Amino acid sequence: MPIVFACAASHAPGMTAWTEAAPQQQRDKILGSYHELGDMLAASKPDVLVVISVEHWANFFLNQMPTFCIGRAQYYDGPVEEWLKISKTRVPGDPALGAQLLDTCLDSGFDPAFSDELLFDHATMLPLHFLNPLMTVPVVPLIINTLTTPMPSPKRCFELGRVLGKALEQQPRRIALIATGGLSHWPGEAKMGKINVAFDEQFLETLVNGKRALLAEYSHSAIDKEAGSGGHEIRTWIAVAGAVEDWRAKLLAYEPVHPWATGCGLVAFNP
Repeated sequence: MPIVFACAASHAPGMTAWTEAAPQQQRDKILGSYHELGDMLAASKPDVLVVISVEHWANFFLNQMPTFCIGRAQYYDGPVEEWLKISKTRVPGDPALGAQLLDTCLDSGFDPAFSDELLFDHATMLPLHFLNPLMTVPVVPLIINTLTTPMPSPKRCFELGRVLGKALEQQPRRIALIATGGLSHWPGEAKMGKINVAFDEQFLETLVNGKRALLAEYSHSAIDKEAGSGGHEIRTWIAVAGAVEDWRAKLLAYEPVHPWATGCGLVAFNP
């Protein structure tokens, strides 16, 4: 059974934690598009969600920071943030699929870490809140290090996406692929609140209308300078672009939401 759904979306915690701070037109556009994605996902009737995500010191620190980590747990608890205004819940996992993806990566020249217990923070729980609200569809998380150097290059993330895409296309079950992160933002920095609209729009234009392989040519230094430390999360988008490289993409929304301190985007992919 092929991949039946794919999307990429931002996870600014202000979407749920301080929703009303954003101008109504912007929040209606972003949250309405999230609900639209949720309807599309439900219509695809997935058996499993593979979520390409990041984390914010919830599981890993400088004493051990994997480049990639695949979850093989029976379940995942989250969110870790009390202030996110998302109820704590237990999300079912799919350890068998997690193990299969790990084996595929090892056979394909990638050496991800793995974990049988991961906590979910807002990076994963916020998208699931909108896309899998009852938390009934099991999840396999793939965490990419976007916190501290050295990080995997965009090229490496794109190639990992290609490996995942080929593997998931061979699955007997219906797979939904979700990437979450970005776009430009500078969390916890002197520039916090800055949004680089030009960077975000160029990235989205390449993703939606350009040659996807060009996304692999982004450099770490360019992302750092133009999109901020939080902008490194676009690696998740680049990975899903590699997984569904031949699919069409549609931009559902982009808004530079300053009260949420993030350039927020949502994209749906269609075979």
